[in-house]
Amino acid sequence: MIETSEIWWRQITGARKFLDKVANALASGKSSVICLSKETPWLEDMREILHEFLNKNFGGIKAVHEVNAADISPEPATFVFENFCSDDIKSEFIPFGQNAHVKFLAERDDITLNDICLWIRDASTTQAQIWFNFIADYHKFLRGRSKGIFLLETDDDFASTGRTDVEIFYCADEISDYDCYAFNIFIAAEFGKGDKFLKRYLAELVSNTTGLDVEKGAECIKCGADFLKNPQKFLENKSREEIDRAIWTTQLKLIFPLLEIFRRDFVKKYQPLIEKLLPFEMNSGKNILNPDEAELGDLYSMLGGQNLPQNDWENLKIYRDARNKLAHLSTLTPEEVQTIFK
Repeated sequence: MIETSEIWWRQITGARKFLDKVANALASGKSSVICLSKETPWLEDMREILHEFLNKNFGGIKAVHEVNAADISPEPATFVFENFCSDDIKSEFIPFGQNAHVKFLAERDDITLNDICLWIRDASTTQAQIWFNFIADYHKFLRGRSKGIFLLETDDDFASTGRTDVEIFYCADEISDYDCYAFNIFIAAEFGKGDKFLKRYLAELVSNTTGLDVEKGAECIKCGADFLKNPQKFLENKSREEIDRAIWTTQLKLIFPLLEIFRRDFVKKYQPLIEKLLPFEMNSGKNILNPDEAELGDLYSMLGGQNLPQNDWENLKIYRDARNKLAHLSTLTPEEVQTIFK
């Protein structure tokens, strides 16, 4: 069975497009910044898949070298100089003038940096700004030549300084509500239990309660019936009111159309009997002049004294009660939902 992280990063349009854009930019020789939110799902898996894409796009021309920003020198030019130049080459460096290290690195044709993509992972906003300026200066001194490239990974509150030498990609800009919904539908079909209506209901409810947090959404979907019985247990950061509103919204979208289909079929089945009772005045003063005007509650009142088959009468009551609940902003229990889906 495919891992949920693989489905998200390889098959969902927005997530896959983000990785493809980054990999293509780097393969074309442009250093890049990727800005990730704290909610970025399956971060380690994302890194592995992006690493795979980079290796494929580079085709062996460049190797990907990963470092953690917290473990290296805070001065980018010094770090690169010390780690990607041989001792013989270092001995030729003359520390003269501003950006001496950067200019030296950009002009050398015989250093290890030229053969790699240096991935600086998990940089803080402050670290990212320092690295960003270094990378932009490095590209300025390259003057269009193809040498080393950089991938800088940081938080999504990073702000560009207006320099155009480096591509900046915000993961959140590529991910839409529809991507999350499509993912939940896919996961519900893959991991959910029950018929197609119940799976869709599960995916809709998860989408309405977890939003862009697809990792949490996948956990909820895999819990299936347990989640439907008690969403609060899995969504401790949500209030009871927020969850009830999401449940009502989901039921209104999926169940109300089924109620209307049942009403129309019921009216069609019993149209001759209904027509004999017309015009019919409700206790509210409403007059029913045409069978199609009768709502489920109207039908229940009109046909109460008629000898309907027990099964049809019970179904009418079930659907009438369900409509009344939803119309008055109440929610149906999981058992009631399942009954209607059946």
